[in-house]
Amino acid sequence: MLIISKEAMESILSLKAKIADTARTAECIADLEKMIEVKDSHLYRADCGSCCGSICSLTYQIDNELGMLQEILGFLKEGNSKKAASLFEEYIAFLKVNYQPESPNIW
Repeated sequence: MLIISKEAMESILSLKAKIADTARTAECIADLEKMIEVKDSHLYRADCGSCCGSICSLTYQIDNELGMLQEILGFLKEGNSKKAASLFEEYIAFLKVNYQPESPNIW
């Protein structure tokens, strides 16, 4: 299981609040694009080390995250913030299952 920092989780939870506010859509899109860029970098690094068997599950997990974030971004760009917010809830649930918090009680 991967570890997620308190700062990363706080950033994700603040984005959750922003998605519901249609006046902040441009800010949400920028935040999601940055998250996608970071996850894409993680995926590239994991792929480079894919000669190890245990890395395959990591690349699969990061690839799933990327897909979820790209789908959320697509809905925001279409103006469907309700669907984006719903999918973002699913993303947070995914994180809770696949990541262990660095500090207790950050969920």
